[in-house]
Amino acid sequence: MLKFNGTKYLSTSNTFMKKIWIISVFWLWACGGGGESSPTEPQEPVNQDALVSAFFGLDNALPSILCTQPGSQLDGMPVNFKYPLDAATLSGSDFEVVDSLGNIHIPICARLAPANENGENRTVLLLGEFGTAVTNPPVEVRVVGDLLTIDTISGESACSEIVNLNGISTTNVIPLANGPSLFFAQRIDGNLNECSSGTQTIQVAWNGGITPYISDDTEFDLFQYYIGYSESAGDLVPHVPISIADINDNDNFHQLCFSTSDDIVKISIMANTVEDPNHDPNLYSEIDVISCTN
Repeated sequence: MLKFNGTKYLSTSNTFMKKIWIISVFWLWACGGGGESSPTEPQEPVNQDALVSAFFGLDNALPSILCTQPGSQLDGMPVNFKYPLDAATLSGSDFEVVDSLGNIHIPICARLAPANENGENRTVLLLGEFGTAVTNPPVEVRVVGDLLTIDTISGESACSEIVNLNGISTTNVIPLANGPSLFFAQRIDGNLNECSSGTQTIQVAWNGGITPYISDDTEFDLFQYYIGYSESAGDLVPHVPISIADINDNDNFHQLCFSTSDDIVKISIMANTVEDPNHDPNLYSEIDVISCTN
């Protein structure tokens, strides 16, 4: 039984580059997520909160060639999971997106890349037509195919196991006009750790793509806006990371490098420090660092 405590689209000023988080890598792959593997029976029922959120990131702003099809511009929607996914079982047909009028949309294709390194694989990018931002936005995302998770990778503090996510859904669909926020954090070490200094590393993930919002900032500068918290006698003690890793790879994950040996249990980030491809800045955001027991 899994038990939990608690609960980036890179760009430049060039508008096209603000969509690179979605476009990068996919030019090299055919849509559909690869061959389907034979699904296995879940070891136990999967909690609905395994599907954390969906983010209506772009509305008719992506070329359909990304799904190897000519045609009109596509919507882009990152869908975020608490558990890492098995790429071999991923397909656009695993999902349904429901708009506010009740219409059901099947994504044209789905991708884990570029957030597909070990310790990532928790954000799926759906591409297709999912509604319109103002008059008929998407309001629900469902998993309707055999989409499997993978076992915990050595070095992760968030546990997983092989389960079938078929049947879970979320109505936590962030509108296009909203800014991005954190949806996941865990402690990582061993081969997963990309920090070259510090005593502990916390990996965080955003529910939509981000780029620095403050003029002249680069992605490397973002560490100064994060704060980690340890706990002492019931009080939270703040710690600013000494650096940031896992950057400049066009995905939505960061690694925060801390010099304290006190366990970081929560991460926050200041408001108006990052923005999404729609130029919406983030609000203040915080997330608990996940740990678990099997």
